[in-house]
Amino acid sequence: MKGLISVMFNVKNVDRSVAYYRALGFTVRWKWAGDDGQLLYAGVGIGDAVIALGKITSRAGGREYQNYTKWVSSPLGAGVIVNVELRNVEGIYLRARKAKVKIESRLRKWPYGTAFTINDPDGYVVKFLRPQGEFA
Repeated sequence: MKGLISVMFNVKNVDRSVAYYRALGFTVRWKWAGDDGQLLYAGVGIGDAVIALGKITSRAGGREYQNYTKWVSSPLGAGVIVNVELRNVEGIYLRARKAKVKIESRLRKWPYGTAFTINDPDGYVVKFLRPQGEFA
């Protein structure tokens, strides 16, 4: 049985975040827009890795979500580091540089593999990694 895991980022603007990740080579896997046409929820992926992007407001879900929205609302990105393992880490690094995204640590070889990290518009740190010995 194959299982996948994804992570969800609460973001300020789903459209902006989708565009950001598309510039890095992610594709849109699914999306849901509100009545005004603005995206409320979307999934972007690269390989088997999926990042869900959602805008959770204080009005989302009614009264039962009050504590939940307080918990996920601030500060966005605090303490979250997501690893995305892939074969072509060099290619995604070049795309990141071309898209002028904020690169927190440049592409380099570590004892555990080759990696670099970015900081997305909402403060989430994403590490792109080809683990040592993987994808050989």
